[in-house]
Amino acid sequence: MSRILLRGGRLIDPARAIDETCDLLAAEGEVEAIAPPGRLGVPDGATVIGAAGCWVVPGLIDPHVHLRDPGFPEKETIASGLHAAAAGGFTAVAAMANTSPVNDRPEVTRYMLAQAAAVHAARLLPVSAVTRALGGREPVDFAAMVEAGAHLFSDDGIPIDDQAVLANALEQAARLGFAVSLHEEDRALTAGGAVNAGEVSKRLGVAGVPAAAETERIRRDLALAIGAGAPVHIAHVSTARSLDLIRMARQRGAQITCEATPHHFALDERAVLRWGPNAKMAPPLRAARDVKAVVAAIADGTIDMIATDHAPHDPHSKRMERLAGFFGPARDCGRLPEGEAAALTQAANGVVGLETALGLVLELVHRGVIGPARMVEMMSLRGAQLLRIDGGTLELGARADITLIDPNMEWTVDPEKFISKSRNSPFGGRRLRGRAMLTIVAGEIVYDGRTGRPA
Repeated sequence: MSRILLRGGRLIDPARAIDETCDLLAAEGEVEAIAPPGRLGVPDGATVIGAAGCWVVPGLIDPHVHLRDPGFPEKETIASGLHAAAAGGFTAVAAMANTSPVNDRPEVTRYMLAQAAAVHAARLLPVSAVTRALGGREPVDFAAMVEAGAHLFSDDGIPIDDQAVLANALEQAARLGFAVSLHEEDRALTAGGAVNAGEVSKRLGVAGVPAAAETERIRRDLALAIGAGAPVHIAHVSTARSLDLIRMARQRGAQITCEATPHHFALDERAVLRWGPNAKMAPPLRAARDVKAVVAAIADGTIDMIATDHAPHDPHSKRMERLAGFFGPARDCGRLPEGEAAALTQAANGVVGLETALGLVLELVHRGVIGPARMVEMMSLRGAQLLRIDGGTLELGARADITLIDPNMEWTVDPEKFISKSRNSPFGGRRLRGRAMLTIVAGEIVYDGRTGRPA
């Protein structure tokens, strides 16, 4: 087991209200010592890393990713996804169940964990489906899935329409000490929709997805959560009204956490005019007023955590062969011909995000929307609490999952350089400030940003 001495970094640990310059020694997979700069000797064989000007923080944790494995190796594999996570500064990611086969049985969970064990990168935390085959009717064996290694339950990508099924799931998951993560969508309102209902959908000539599709389902499910007295996690909140409902439900005693994605606070619906299918996701990018509300909710604490909703897709799934010529970073698209409008509607939802999330959240820090400690709380501590894992702090004896961040390193997003197998990003060419320089998992360096390659 290696020993790593990080010297002179700014240690930020919101779990212990610490924000000060320190040396930190990781040994035998744990945080062994923390002291003022220069106070720690160098153990035999230790790797010494100068961290001056950098932040030393608990390893980043992403509570919502799609690794497409098993089933879709052309989009992502567990190996490529975990290496991409490490490159983004993440030491652990929660992988959603919409694979093929669906992660609704212990043998699928065990396959995922076995694949991850062979990868020298971020930890994989399996998310179990709530219902068999994501069908919304027959519940999984919750206890068996927890025993196999599941840390969360979700049919993400597909809403659970049957209230009785959801109420039962909330009770079973709560009995075992875990939460259910909900994709909030009323499919009667989103049917045929491509992008947010508004000026952009009208300009492109495609059907829109109204904000009410999210807010009305959140209203229903929060009432169920209050009735069950069970913890509920709301995925990728995207509208101002949704946030108001979450605030009101908390006042009534509901056990609710929620997440926001970087694309929902860094972009609004107008990004679709330039990026087309690479800016198409569910829920869609919303109006500027909703983006402003999400940013405000990050600042005031309504939003608990940041999740990438990393959703890799190949060009065919995004219908790029049909649509690429209509969109580009240098121009806004006008009304689409009928065939291309249909292709945009059919294009798969989702964007990759593991390698850009940290830089986008740091934009909020540099703008003064949140402070560094709040950023670490949202990107590490709260995810550890939701997933019930060791992590989110650098106290003595804690697991040595550590992210070293250079908050001022300037770089330009180039999807062609992603470690992820997919390139579906609406951030190509965006100049960001701040990046992970080292990602350490259980005391081992798994990504070295000084070389730009897995360690």
